[in-house]
Amino acid sequence: MTLTDPRLAYGSLPVLIWTAGADGSCDYLNERWSEFTGRPASDMLGWKWLDRVHPDDKERVLVEYTGAVAGRRPVRLEFRLLHHDGDYRWVFGTGEPCYRAGEFLGYSGCTTDVTDRRALEQRLAHIGRTGEIAQLAGGIAHDFNNLLTGILGHVTLLLDERSLSAEAREDLAQIGQAADRAAALSRHLLAFSRRPHPAPRSLDLNQIVSGTMSAIRQIVGTAVEVRYELEESLEPVLADPGQLEQVLIQLGAHGRAAMPGGGRLSLRTGRAQVDEADTADRPGLRPGSYITLEVGHTGPGLGSEALARMFDPPGGGAAGDRDVDLSPVAGIARQTGGHVEVASAPGGGITFTLYIPRLPGPLDAPAGVEAAATEGTGTILLAEDDPQVLDVGRRALERAGYTVLTASNAEAAIAVADRHPGHIHLLVTDVLLPSVSGRELAARLAIHRPATKVLYVSGTSDDAIARHRMLEPGIEFLEKPFSLDCLLRKVRGVLGVDLSAEGATLWMPRSLV
Repeated sequence: MTLTDPRLAYGSLPVLIWTAGADGSCDYLNERWSEFTGRPASDMLGWKWLDRVHPDDKERVLVEYTGAVAGRRPVRLEFRLLHHDGDYRWVFGTGEPCYRAGEFLGYSGCTTDVTDRRALEQRLAHIGRTGEIAQLAGGIAHDFNNLLTGILGHVTLLLDERSLSAEAREDLAQIGQAADRAAALSRHLLAFSRRPHPAPRSLDLNQIVSGTMSAIRQIVGTAVEVRYELEESLEPVLADPGQLEQVLIQLGAHGRAAMPGGGRLSLRTGRAQVDEADTADRPGLRPGSYITLEVGHTGPGLGSEALARMFDPPGGGAAGDRDVDLSPVAGIARQTGGHVEVASAPGGGITFTLYIPRLPGPLDAPAGVEAAATEGTGTILLAEDDPQVLDVGRRALERAGYTVLTASNAEAAIAVADRHPGHIHLLVTDVLLPSVSGRELAARLAIHRPATKVLYVSGTSDDAIARHRMLEPGIEFLEKPFSLDCLLRKVRGVLGVDLSAEGATLWMPRSLV
């Protein structure tokens, strides 16, 4: 069978076909338009198709389309068109001028759904921007964390002086706390631009929430009221602290985007016991005991389809705040062995609930004021290009009883090792030394001193850490900024010394490790 009328064939094509007269008025739409918009094609003829165009795009589309018609030019338009499900989807329309015997008759064209393509383009652009930001932030973080390590270290050494007055000790403690807050700020900022390599440990979720409140308030602004309610005596969870902070920050950013005119953001921690019956219609949630984190805001509610896509990469969603990428939130929930859910109340508002498996044991030793055993034996080669970190590290290790050799770069470290007649028990080296990396320094040293153990330290970005393979099994690594207590404990752990040994102690301020 042949189709004598081409428009009969147009109806079977899987694209939106259209034609328009010489004045630009639409005179034909195939049935695909009805399927796409949910409206009869006849209701969109003439200029009525513009009623389905997104309000923000309508003026631009009209100007570009009428300009093309007036100049008899090809039509090339990309805009948002209302879909039958109530969402606006991105489409690309193209039309070619039609002539007969030199007379301009109008246009013949087609329109295709390009929502998925735009989502991919936006995702790739986001990845590109994130990579650039991460590279810049990594360089800044390296210098910044060196500075903070030096400040925290010198505060610790000064506090060990018995002749200090109570007033001087209080001043030094305040300096240490300020440096610690600066380290927290650095980690919060880096959470936006890097994908952390998880380092899970036993955590108090309440401490993570309360410690992130300042950053959340800065993100949401003064127009949004922030409230939080913490369940007392929560059991610990096993998670990476940076990842949990990233969840809080991104959910805070989501709330800010959903409430441009102001509103309320609420955070609450609690417990939940999930039974087999509770998981029937909740894929990904397993029976067990959980610590929960609820983050809710009073922004506009969303339908079930939009909620189902909430954790998809941004681009093309129905929610007006889809520029906030919440896909990492779901990924982090899975990495903790938990689950995340989102719900929307009938009267408006959205609530996210994160389920994190509850640990039965006590929390890890807190990172506050601690006493560390300081009786150490052995020789340590310390390679560090930052003079302050090198000096404070040497002094702390020598006070702990170690013999310390120092070098500011790899070449100097090799020369010092060649001159040293005795055994070198441990190399402590920064990952990013000038010219030659710490990893290469360790390899060179191992040629003649294979028994020397290695501890790497760094304050740079996760990408650089991964590039130098610092997270492989068997690699000992300490992230800056660190307290001298953490340095001494790590050194003794790498050397295999019993940390319970009695001895003199150093008072250590809280630090982020």
